[in-house]
Amino acid sequence: MIRRPRAGPARRGRPRSRRARAFTAGKLLLLGFVATFWVVMFLDAGVMFDNGQRSLWIHAPTVVAVGEPFVITVEAWDAYERVAGSYTGALSFSLESYAAGSNATLLPVGGILTVASNGSRFNSNFNGAGLVPAHTVPGADNGRKAYAASIGTPGVHYIRATDVDKGETFRSNPVVVVPATPAFDRVFWGDIHFHSALSDGSGTPDQLYTYARDVALVDFAALTDHAEMFPRFGDAALGTSFQDYVDTTNRFNEAGRFATLVALEWTPLLATAREYLCTQHMNFYMSGDSIPYISTFDQPTPYEAYEAVRAATSDPFVAWTHHVTRADYPSDFGFHDASINTMIEIYSCHGSGEFQGALNLYPMVHGIDESHQGYSVNDALRMGRRFGIMASSDSHDGNPGHDLLHTSARTLTQQPYTFSAYRYGVVQPGGLTGVLAANLSRASVFGALQARAALATTWINRPFVNFSINGVRVGRQDSTVPLAAPSTPRFVNVVVAVDGLARSAGTTNKITNVTIFKNSAPWRSIAPGSPMVNWTVVDDAPATGTSYDHCVQKADGLWYVHEHSLSPVDPAVLNTGGADYYYVRATDTLGGAAWMGPIWASP
Repeated sequence: MIRRPRAGPARRGRPRSRRARAFTAGKLLLLGFVATFWVVMFLDAGVMFDNGQRSLWIHAPTVVAVGEPFVITVEAWDAYERVAGSYTGALSFSLESYAAGSNATLLPVGGILTVASNGSRFNSNFNGAGLVPAHTVPGADNGRKAYAASIGTPGVHYIRATDVDKGETFRSNPVVVVPATPAFDRVFWGDIHFHSALSDGSGTPDQLYTYARDVALVDFAALTDHAEMFPRFGDAALGTSFQDYVDTTNRFNEAGRFATLVALEWTPLLATAREYLCTQHMNFYMSGDSIPYISTFDQPTPYEAYEAVRAATSDPFVAWTHHVTRADYPSDFGFHDASINTMIEIYSCHGSGEFQGALNLYPMVHGIDESHQGYSVNDALRMGRRFGIMASSDSHDGNPGHDLLHTSARTLTQQPYTFSAYRYGVVQPGGLTGVLAANLSRASVFGALQARAALATTWINRPFVNFSINGVRVGRQDSTVPLAAPSTPRFVNVVVAVDGLARSAGTTNKITNVTIFKNSAPWRSIAPGSPMVNWTVVDDAPATGTSYDHCVQKADGLWYVHEHSLSPVDPAVLNTGGADYYYVRATDTLGGAAWMGPIWASP
């Protein structure tokens, strides 16, 4: 008898096949979702393939003498502020000139500008789209061109570069031309806070210093990698990375061309979980060519770190805190050494720590609520801490002096590759410090920072700012004006010439507001609406000084500047000793800002 095959197993097999197909489809959907998410988060087609020229950046020294030769550098930028390597335009140059000491009085004839190769065309051998940084390709201009120039007329001048093919005009930073005298102060620009891949940044120290010098065109720089991330076993270094780091900084130091400072960031890790550890991040800068290894693993407070440096070297050094109002790394101004803490970082890519609340222009990322006192720059000034004001990028993207994290170029295709490779995030452009010095060298930059002869700006702004009281400018006479009596008049003078940079052709950047702050409160303000202003206002109110009145008493019965502080203080001495202080803040139509000061007026 012939038996028919059973159908049971076949029937049981069909459900298993449907489950397998469903499982496979689910895996494919999940894989597609992950791939799509990765592409959306980390890749940007424009960043990868669009390197076409959108604007021109015109760079020149801020202060030169009449007839002195200098270099105009023009960079073609793409939509992401990168060098546009395929640009082949031809430029013609002219001047927009203002009389020195005037309120934006346009000179009727203009200045005398001489430019070698005026009208010459950029050349290019670049075809890397957005996948290769144009500035790394040799053999042609590739989006960057230098012109020898001089200006034969005193005054404040903007160099205008016009693309003769497109008819588009862009303006430079202000160039202040002064009479040729044996000695005068210049303004040099730098970024002295950024990180490489040796800690939590991107790129090698060589790449970063090369970019800062040759692309961002800063005059001085300092790499400040996190000390705690250098490999060590106890007191012994593992490998040579730390010494190589110092050696690279020294190798790039070249007086007259590019000054570097040997520096390090002292970084409390998990500070909120270790109550004995000071919470603030501090940068240390040396006057010499070496720095001892210090870290929060060995020196958990600033005072211990200062003593460790003093014990290791006789070289002078300075140090100060940054992102002062970040809730996860708050400042502790209970620790203070007037000979070391000469400056304060008012701005970086994290935002501004000038104030907490409405007076702050750029909210700090993860900022402390304004109901908490004792963390901001102005809280420190009220305590009597005599800080000068500076700014830096705190760049982690390998582009010091002109970071790109505020643009879409923060994606994975950005070069050098950055840990912050996701397309989305809230971050401000970095900032710069300008120092007032007679020449460019490590010693002069360090001396200016030590003397508080500096100003701070946002982005790559290079405005000209001069701030003085009774003829005493920032950095002179310990930034202090002696008053014969409390009511002695103070003639407060502010000169601002805003940077001419713009992201689109034909745009004239103007000053939107200039505010003088007195004892940490807005005192006088104007809205000039012009590229330049020279403004003097007289203060004859009796000098009273100010104080910090928000100390907290902890369970140990001692007083502290705030609830997280580790260093007890005497509230009675947290004041300015009767001195009034003033500083200036200027803003422009591009959303940029500059700060200079303070100057103390002391009876």
